[in-house]
Amino acid sequence: MVFTDKINIVMHHSSQGMYKKNILSKSLNMEVFKSSSSVLLIFFLLVVGSRIVGYFEQAAEGNLDPAIIMSVVALRFPDFITLLIPLSFFLGVLISISRIYADREIYGFFSVGLAPFELIKFLAPQALLYFLLTLILSLYVAPYTKALSQEILKIDSFEEQLESIKSDEIVSLNDGGFIYIQNTDNLLTGVKALKQNQENSFFVIADELSTNESKELIKLNFNNGSFYSGVFSDSSKLQSNFNEFKLDIKKKKNLTNDMSLTKLFDFSSDSNTASFQWNVSVPITILILLFIGVYISEVKPRQGRFSVILPGMLLYVMYLSLLILGREYIVDNPKTSFGLWYVHLIFILFLLAYLLKDKFAYSGNINLAIRDNLYMKYVLALSLFILMMWVVT
Repeated sequence: MVFTDKINIVMHHSSQGMYKKNILSKSLNMEVFKSSSSVLLIFFLLVVGSRIVGYFEQAAEGNLDPAIIMSVVALRFPDFITLLIPLSFFLGVLISISRIYADREIYGFFSVGLAPFELIKFLAPQALLYFLLTLILSLYVAPYTKALSQEILKIDSFEEQLESIKSDEIVSLNDGGFIYIQNTDNLLTGVKALKQNQENSFFVIADELSTNESKELIKLNFNNGSFYSGVFSDSSKLQSNFNEFKLDIKKKKNLTNDMSLTKLFDFSSDSNTASFQWNVSVPITILILLFIGVYISEVKPRQGRFSVILPGMLLYVMYLSLLILGREYIVDNPKTSFGLWYVHLIFILFLLAYLLKDKFAYSGNINLAIRDNLYMKYVLALSLFILMMWVVT
């Protein structure tokens, strides 16, 4: 009877411990999810707002049709979300776990026999969900929608419209005027062109039109036609016939060169290896950053819950910068065998070194110096600023 009671007591305490673990797991996951979602929403709105402003600036310069701006931005949503999920989840882990350390709630986890690795196990399903979502977006959805948005921008340009023009269609010139093509079966024939600006305007009628492109200009060659100058002015007018008349049209500027975060959101390469490794590396960072985030989030009670955010951001930007450098190296050296995998290996080794820091006598002093020294914080902030400027330009 006594033995049975002892078994019941042990089972009661065991089930009570499991119940506490389930509550703590749900609480931690919910807090990380809320923090990650909030950070994701903030960064997403900032990126989308920045892109909309950039496109409207291009539209104000006459380089982009305002009617297509919202469609282009909407098509880039999967691309933005793909690259923001790892950062948002990492910051969510840092914010949540540093808070429970600062508020001493961590002792509730320790009281049921949990260690930092158990926190990783709690958060692993959420990290795996983000990993799968990011992997699907990165490999399948984002490249497709990004290509669609680039097609819309290309079709909007004069050179693309001229290449795809059909019979009895009009193409608008970049700086005022239009070109009308009557027939496009074999040659561009039955051509009528109006060119106007503040200083002068002229009208051209020609039998044929041919085009040549250079780096900055599109050269239009009109054959066998008539030229009419000053058609909208009260001053002297000129009319003449010609065998050949040449007109140079400036190409539109590359829109993506004027956008921010081009290294992240506007990367395009003919290298399939670089594209594939980049698309796979972005989701992989979520799993590695989960381990790093849990272990570097430990703070002292009077240290401040946000003291780990600056080193964490610096670590993340370094990770991202090395991936970008590795991607550019693959583009320039397509036969390289290293790929981007060595970057992940570097941060795995960093994680192992951090876990083994207690084995070294000097590591504790270095850790305190980095966290508590004001000058070290300035150095970290400056380093983060320099890396951020390199990434966004």
